[in-house]
Amino acid sequence: MTNIESAALTVVAQLRAKPGKEQVLSQALTALVVPTSREPGCVTYDLHVDVDDPASFCLYEIWRSRDEHAANLQTAHLQDFVARLDDLLDGELRVTLLRHIA
Repeated sequence: MTNIESAALTVVAQLRAKPGKEQVLSQALTALVVPTSREPGCVTYDLHVDVDDPASFCLYEIWRSRDEHAANLQTAHLQDFVARLDDLLDGELRVTLLRHIA
């Protein structure tokens, strides 16, 4: 494992759309992919939807470091998205931070 791999941060974010907001949440999340993928330190930023539940979304992210991930959270596009969460989400945004070990 290289130093970059050992310092890398994997982020799994799970979101559930409010009833009737599935398409709006999907569009809002999709709009994050290109600008976030271009952020310094972003290795992977993939959006997924549950094949059996179109209201359930997952972002799978890999960042070179925790600091670069934290900096991304302060960007305008992420802050604009966060401001819309109360309107879009059914329940809480669940975020898990992971470190690759093998």
